[in-house]
Amino acid sequence: MLSQLKKLIPDKIRKNRRNKKEARRLALFSKRLDICASQIAHMLHLSGRRSIEGKVCVEVGSGWVLSHALIFYLLGAQKVIATDIAPLAYPQFLLESVHKAELSLVRDILAPFSEHYLVRKRIETLRTLPLFSFDTLKLLGIEYQAPIDFSVSTLDVPYDVIYSFSVLEHVFNKKVPALLKNLTKNLKPNGIMLHAVHLEDHKDFINQPFAFLSKPETLFSESMQNERGNRIRSSQWIELLNGVKGLDWKMIYKWERRDRMLPNIIDVSILNKGEQDLRVSHLGIFGEKKF
Repeated sequence: MLSQLKKLIPDKIRKNRRNKKEARRLALFSKRLDICASQIAHMLHLSGRRSIEGKVCVEVGSGWVLSHALIFYLLGAQKVIATDIAPLAYPQFLLESVHKAELSLVRDILAPFSEHYLVRKRIETLRTLPLFSFDTLKLLGIEYQAPIDFSVSTLDVPYDVIYSFSVLEHVFNKKVPALLKNLTKNLKPNGIMLHAVHLEDHKDFINQPFAFLSKPETLFSESMQNERGNRIRSSQWIELLNGVKGLDWKMIYKWERRDRMLPNIIDVSILNKGEQDLRVSHLGIFGEKKF
């Protein structure tokens, strides 16, 4: 037993080092503060220029770098709860996310959704922080909760806003109905949800975005769904969202890929309404709790 544990320790150390390296890379690129500001502002704009001031916001699937949570702070959220299915976050790399961003761009992107001078003031607070930690984030009103699996549980507090970016496609397809129900359960009346969903094969979404549609269901495990995407198509998302009680929702964008071939064979487990449905690559979902 002891010898087995000793063999595992180096693997855990190596994995942690790889994860930290990837977290830092993300902080410098896709999780940079200006990029995340653009992503959230885009969703808010398409949903009708919604204000976050004084709201309680929940991010589903925050990942290794909590940059989106910082954007909700900049927008004046009263509290931000960043969540994940496993403890993944490295708050120290937010320093790179902030300082490598074009902060004047962050200010101008977010100004339509909050007072310009307040956004500037909050950005200055972030810029002058010497380090980021979970304790630092708490001072900003950002709380990290992990692990939490929304397909089997809910938060014990009501909230005004739910946000996810490229997360829902990683949820095991059989768990999605329960997850949507649980996310909506503690959403306040007139509270909103914003989900950006990426429907392509994450193994190679540049060259072979639809390759996973040919894989038999029996060979496409839960771990593969997590890594490559759950293969739920646009028409299925419509049915799933229609099944959420008390949620009034709409698609705020739906994009298709026409530059790549579909597989010759689409597995029978892929529920769809034809080629156009299969080719949908990205969805923007806006929902509002009615009761």
